[in-house]
Amino acid sequence: MEELAQKGYLTPEGVRGKRFGDFEVLELGATTVARLSKAGLDFTPASSVSFPCERYKAPKRASLCKPDNVYVHRVAGRVVPVAVAEWKDKTRLRKAGDEVAAAEQAIVGALAMGVRLAITTDGERFRYIDAAASAAAGTIIEIPEIRDFTPSVLSDLYRGESDVERDPRPLSEKVWQIIWQATKAEPKDCLLTFVEIFMLKFLSDNLPLSVLPADYRFDVLLAAPDEFSRNKGCSQIEYYVNSIRPRIKQIFAERLVVDDDKVRNVFGLATITSYTSIINGFAFLRSSVTTTISSYNRTFCEILDEFQAFGALTNIDPEFKLRLYETFLKRSARQQRLGQFFTPRNIVKPMVKMAMLNTLPDDSIVLDPAAGVGGFLLEPLLFSDALPGNVAFSDGQPRQRVKLIGVDVDASTNILAKANMLLHLAESVRDPQTTPEALNQALVNTFILMNDNETLGGLLYPPRNSVDVILTNPPYVTQGSSIYRKEIEHVDGKRNGVFLEEYYDTGGLGVEALFLRYISGALKPGGRAFVIVPLGLLNRTAQRMKKALLSECNILASIQLPRNAFFNTAQPTYILALERRRVRSQSRPPVFCGIARSIGETLDYERVPTPKENDLSVLADLFVHYMNNGPRDGISRPVRYEDCPFAKIVPASAFEPDERWDVIRHWSDAEHVELGERSDTIDRAEFIDLATETLQELIDDLGQAKAELALLQSGKTANFSLSDSSRFQVRSGIRIRNVDLRDNPGDVPVYSVFTRPETIKGMIDRDWLAERGVEPEPYPSVTVMATGASAVGTVFFREANCVMTDDVVIVQPWPKSDEGGQLELREEDRQLELGGEAGQEPSVSNAEGTEPRDRDGEAAELPEHDIDLVYLAVALAQTIAQGGYLYEAKLYTKRVAQLTIEVPVDAEGKPDIERQRQIAAVVKRLDQIRSKLQETGTWSKGVRLA
Repeated sequence: MEELAQKGYLTPEGVRGKRFGDFEVLELGATTVARLSKAGLDFTPASSVSFPCERYKAPKRASLCKPDNVYVHRVAGRVVPVAVAEWKDKTRLRKAGDEVAAAEQAIVGALAMGVRLAITTDGERFRYIDAAASAAAGTIIEIPEIRDFTPSVLSDLYRGESDVERDPRPLSEKVWQIIWQATKAEPKDCLLTFVEIFMLKFLSDNLPLSVLPADYRFDVLLAAPDEFSRNKGCSQIEYYVNSIRPRIKQIFAERLVVDDDKVRNVFGLATITSYTSIINGFAFLRSSVTTTISSYNRTFCEILDEFQAFGALTNIDPEFKLRLYETFLKRSARQQRLGQFFTPRNIVKPMVKMAMLNTLPDDSIVLDPAAGVGGFLLEPLLFSDALPGNVAFSDGQPRQRVKLIGVDVDASTNILAKANMLLHLAESVRDPQTTPEALNQALVNTFILMNDNETLGGLLYPPRNSVDVILTNPPYVTQGSSIYRKEIEHVDGKRNGVFLEEYYDTGGLGVEALFLRYISGALKPGGRAFVIVPLGLLNRTAQRMKKALLSECNILASIQLPRNAFFNTAQPTYILALERRRVRSQSRPPVFCGIARSIGETLDYERVPTPKENDLSVLADLFVHYMNNGPRDGISRPVRYEDCPFAKIVPASAFEPDERWDVIRHWSDAEHVELGERSDTIDRAEFIDLATETLQELIDDLGQAKAELALLQSGKTANFSLSDSSRFQVRSGIRIRNVDLRDNPGDVPVYSVFTRPETIKGMIDRDWLAERGVEPEPYPSVTVMATGASAVGTVFFREANCVMTDDVVIVQPWPKSDEGGQLELREEDRQLELGGEAGQEPSVSNAEGTEPRDRDGEAAELPEHDIDLVYLAVALAQTIAQGGYLYEAKLYTKRVAQLTIEVPVDAEGKPDIERQRQIAAVVKRLDQIRSKLQETGTWSKGVRLA
């Protein structure tokens, strides 16, 4: 018992070793197994050991074994041995058989005490042996564990949990409460504090002792406060702040230069320096970075106990690696500051799938210019169909098959992103062959802090034609966003080869418009971007930004996300998918459109998983299918895709600069009912904010449209009659009955009397038309609804390659080519001319006088004309509205031909077609504004206020 007494292990309460995490260690070497049993350890010494030692000469009696270290676990007052260890000096392990002898000695000692775990070490390398399995096999059976021996390793090995994934969400919930109750700090500060302590435990459980020595690890803080104060001369929290914290920042240095040429070249910079570590947010620090309030020590120790009770942070549930941030978002009504840099994982994952990153060639570049905590770049590392194993280490250097780059302006989020990446690289962290220098370099090369200009951030250095894929959720700011453009105006000289004032001069409101310019210029030809944007950006009527974007990119997809998809806003948002055009003349593919009603979790505070309700995941799969199978050609109207009610393929023409880019207009009212869409629920304050922002955007748009219209209409005009057969042709469509559509389905759209421009009566067979001497319209046209209580007088512009029924009047601003311009009168016109009533069933007439379309189905070149078709629709609608036509005054061809329109003319009195087009564009914008007003009113009336 002498050694036990000399080392202070014998106390009035019995044997008590030095604390070793949840365990105690007895550092011995001269005490036999038998004496340990007599001293109070709860085990029965083995009478013999059946293991065939080759190098170690075992004692004749097993009870005479003298292990160097014995690890015990205190269970309900019992002191139970759980492992033995043999510590050998390197000088005693020089010969080939020395390591075998040490292992055999540890096995014999473990078997003598009835424990499974045996450990050998020379202080640098550790071997973990399953003594029971070795005895059964008659040979040494090692446990596959590469970490240095620490309390966490012992815990994992003893409990058999080395491969068990743990979900620390319950831990984060508890710690959140403790931090917030003690400090009343903002969620962001609580998050940074949690992450800092989490990093301490994670690094302590995974880094080698040579990198993070025992005196700088989590476990050193676990002593009782009085005992710790006696040993260290300060409290635990003071020791952490003044000793451990600086050591971690030394390992993950705050000043490190990016050494990857590819990264520097992307931004056109000779040098990029990182000024952040993986920690720098500790809510308990108050007056300075080196002192703390002593009263926080009790709270700090309480947090340490929660971490210790949770267990080792080795294999962390992948779900937690991003869900961590959601925990803190849920806990506060004031989420704006934190939510601005967080995209929910259930949105990140489908977007990653849409990007098809696994198909990228080596050395490709994936960029997030508003990276936040890094979800878009780190999530792909977790999935077999994305970028598993993309980050590796060899020869002391980090390697990436596909280069990941994340940029942010906020230092705190940059720190969180680096910490997040470290969690994703847990296997590399605990691999002794991975140096801390290589780990830190990987973090620095991936997440770039750009805050030279804290207003512009990464916008200060726009990449040029160099990025393969962009995944991002840029910030939304419209009010006060003028400060960004003013800042750009004051940037002197070129940045990455361009003058920023010229480069970003593409129009559009808000910071997101600047980011879209950044994104379109960053992509290389064929590169793709997947961007979260607010609905307001897609629906703004100003065309300049959209024109600039379409000059460089094609739109691949527009997907509406549900309201409240994000923690910090109920603002409607979209996923916009873009592809950089390879050549200017490249055709535009039909656009994949979707309405995601669900994202796999409830959209309330709780965020309860609902895996069976995930429209967004379905849409992501359908988008990949669409891309892999090639866009459909010849799409002339929105069509359901793969029989999915919330996915459609829409003609690219619906996404022109003067069109709205949202998608709900491509679903009919009946289809929306089919989708079961319901009113939203938002709180009253958020309703006021959303309504104010929407109305302000509408007011701005109206003011701009009014000013432009006044300027354009101030010029000279003249009246032109549609009866002028040298300039116009007016005719009716053809008779097509419902039975004809049912019996002769085809691919030619048939338009009739409806109030919505996209509504068709059906699709008719081309051969059926040819049998009746009719070809689909070879040219675009303007149509007037001749009948219908609510439709009469409605004017629409129609593209070529369609047909109209005979209750629709067709107007085109050029003469007929074969009949000298004689108006085509139908039966109803003749009856009206004679004073009779129109017949109940329109007579059949054809579209004589039209040129045949090209054989390839494309519209022929337009005949010579000096009145723009779109303006004709605008002017005709104005004339009809001013005439006050009612249902009784049916507008058949004769009456339409009697109408006159007002047309801008030049100084010589000739139609000014350019001014016509400008007026038509403004009027179209005004119609869009009216639609937005109507939608805003419908939303305001239907929304449920919480």
